[in-house]
Amino acid sequence: MSDENTTPKPLVPTSVPLSPSTNLDLSWLPEAQRAALLADYTRGMLDLSQKAQELHVDVGALKSTLATLTETTKQVADAGNAVTVSHTQTSAIGRTEVIMGNTDNARSGKLSRSQTGERDWTPIYILVGIVALVLIAAAFAR
Repeated sequence: MSDENTTPKPLVPTSVPLSPSTNLDLSWLPEAQRAALLADYTRGMLDLSQKAQELHVDVGALKSTLATLTETTKQVADAGNAVTVSHTQTSAIGRTEVIMGNTDNARSGKLSRSQTGERDWTPIYILVGIVALVLIAAAFAR
């Protein structure tokens, strides 16, 4: 026995899950607009998933790096040697600066300019100053 008076189910869903307990009702929209909105929603969810996976990889790499640095620092310190290890990394999760060891520098917890990746412009300033002095001396010598 078939029921011929039932309305067919729409091909495009009439709601979008926003959270585990909340749905957005789209039943009032025409099917074409629901399809376009759901396509955008799906693209956004795929982008979000890809970003989450990239962050997961970055966090895993940082975790592995820190574990290796920690173990190496521990082995060197246990052998009775002074050790300072620094590591700076910029990734999708942000910038991470680490310094560890058993020296006074490591205990201070402050990275030097070169350790933080800053460029030391002092040699360039000195060179430019010398060139300027030579040019000024040459101008007065005439």
